[in-house]
Amino acid sequence: MFTYRTSQPPKNTPANSDTDLVCQTLETNRDDFEIYINNKPISIYGSQGQFRTSVLSLKISELQVIYDEIGEYPILLLDDFMSELDEKRRKSFIKFIDKVQVIITCTDKINIDKSDYSCFNVKKGKIIEQFT
Repeated sequence: MFTYRTSQPPKNTPANSDTDLVCQTLETNRDDFEIYINNKPISIYGSQGQFRTSVLSLKISELQVIYDEIGEYPILLLDDFMSELDEKRRKSFIKFIDKVQVIITCTDKINIDKSDYSCFNVKKGKIIEQFT
């Protein structure tokens, strides 16, 4: 189960002024999305691995919805998502994204078995391809 709360005004609500409209457009998105396990918020009662897994599950769902709509998968961007996943969760997630183009950033090298991928290392502003 999950809940979603937005800080944005309803779409049919006119802005008080042009300045309000610009501020609403440029503000950081402050929407709130909370995931529950057994009616308890995972952000409070779950582990970091459970929280990351739940967010990744939503990402996989998004990929599938987009694929169903347009017939191709979007590029998935993931920033340091594997640092708090155990090996079992990592392998399970990699299995789900095998057919998707993914760009992953991380601080440690990750082991991706049986996948066609390229690995790049950035050192002092220079990009170096690491052959797999």
